[in-house]
Amino acid sequence: MKRIAKGNTAEIFEYGENRICKLFYPEYPKEYIRHEFCNATMAWKLGIRTPFAHELIICNGREGIIYDRIIGEELCRKINVKNQTSFGIWMDKFVEFHKRLWQHKAKDAMDYKDFLRMFATSQETIAKINLLADGNGFIHGDLHFENVIVDEDGNLVLIDMMNVCKGPALYDIARTYFLLRYDADIQNEYLKRTGYILENIAPYLDVILAVRGNEMKR
Repeated sequence: MKRIAKGNTAEIFEYGENRICKLFYPEYPKEYIRHEFCNATMAWKLGIRTPFAHELIICNGREGIIYDRIIGEELCRKINVKNQTSFGIWMDKFVEFHKRLWQHKAKDAMDYKDFLRMFATSQETIAKINLLADGNGFIHGDLHFENVIVDEDGNLVLIDMMNVCKGPALYDIARTYFLLRYDADIQNEYLKRTGYILENIAPYLDVILAVRGNEMKR
């Protein structure tokens, strides 16, 4: 198989015609791979524009997932802050795409509070998590420009379903706001376009920051 991309948890290979194999590194926990497969299957059934997950496979002792191949490019290649017109168009598309995700009900997904509790190391953090709002909207949990593909028709396509949960929209907004922290201007433009302010997402940001170190160790 020809490798076409490499990430922190897996490598992406061509797999026949119109498919790819996301082959995880040997040390990556098998239960996480199966969790991603189930999340991807659920997202597809909900009608979210995302590559279809065909099957789990084992190749050379490594586990992987076979997905439909999306021809296009990552949204990060479209986001150009030096071209304000283009930047505004693609940022609006990104935010509208995100808003449509929340409208899907992900009742079979892990609750976002359970996800956060997995990485909490203090009773204080757990208490803060318990006080957050409940919800059953589709939460991607890792939505940034590298996890959205712009296909040949200009449609936005969602990838990487490892952190999918159910919860309130404000939690996912806080996650994306945090993930865009490398550029304060982009971060603030994103939040403004969602219609919320920093005060709205502050309680969620607080716990995201508290558990982030342990989350990144998994």
